[in-house]
Amino acid sequence: MIHVAETGSGRPLIFLHGWSSHGDYFGPQVEALARDYRLLMPDLPGHRRSPAAPEALSIPALAADLHKLIMARGLEKPVLIGWSMGAMVALDYIAQFGSDRLGGLVIEDMTVKITNESGWRFGIRNGFDAAQSTAAVAAMREDWVGYSQNAMPRLFARSYTPAAELGDWISAEIALNDGHAMAALWQSMAAQDYRALLPTLALPVLILHGGESQLYEPAVSQWMAANIPGAHRCCFDNAGHSPHLEVPEAYNRALVDFVTSL
Repeated sequence: MIHVAETGSGRPLIFLHGWSSHGDYFGPQVEALARDYRLLMPDLPGHRRSPAAPEALSIPALAADLHKLIMARGLEKPVLIGWSMGAMVALDYIAQFGSDRLGGLVIEDMTVKITNESGWRFGIRNGFDAAQSTAAVAAMREDWVGYSQNAMPRLFARSYTPAAELGDWISAEIALNDGHAMAALWQSMAAQDYRALLPTLALPVLILHGGESQLYEPAVSQWMAANIPGAHRCCFDNAGHSPHLEVPEAYNRALVDFVTSL
């Protein structure tokens, strides 16, 4: 059973966090939106309060757990808000279970295939490829604490300096993860490819991204918007990989406008 923080009432919004983080990273959204919406922030398996054996962890398994959560709570037309890896979990949910039960999908600074290759340049920045991914997985398993030291700054734009309290908290939280669990999930992320799924999406989709993301170039979100029927895209020019933390007021406005339009 995964841990789920829940607050508020109204249309359900399910916030799906990124790799190596957890539901508490959506604090600015809880503070601003709980008056009007039912907010659910799961710690996805392998993260924080939802520990899991590495061999049980994969993106499809996380999507199946999301399905169990939606069914167990009897959620009607929830909106899935997937940040980074959380967007892959949402896409895999749709691939497995369809979108009939969903009210909408928000994709925050993520791609559909993280490794670049011949004919595909919309993965992680700077040509990150399968060989680099394999090396990263080995490094995670060998020394997670050491590997994770560089993770926090990459969540933000280079021009953005998080408050010391927030930066220290994120660094400490990332280091608490189990390296073998993180490696298993990264390996699964690198195996996923949702390019063929995008044109079949039959629900409202909003794509949010940071114009200064250190992980994905703006062209990634532009490509995704062009390949999802009817998708809307919003760029936060001065944000990086985590607009919900960097520019929470603008992010929350965009999110509320989207949900209100459904």
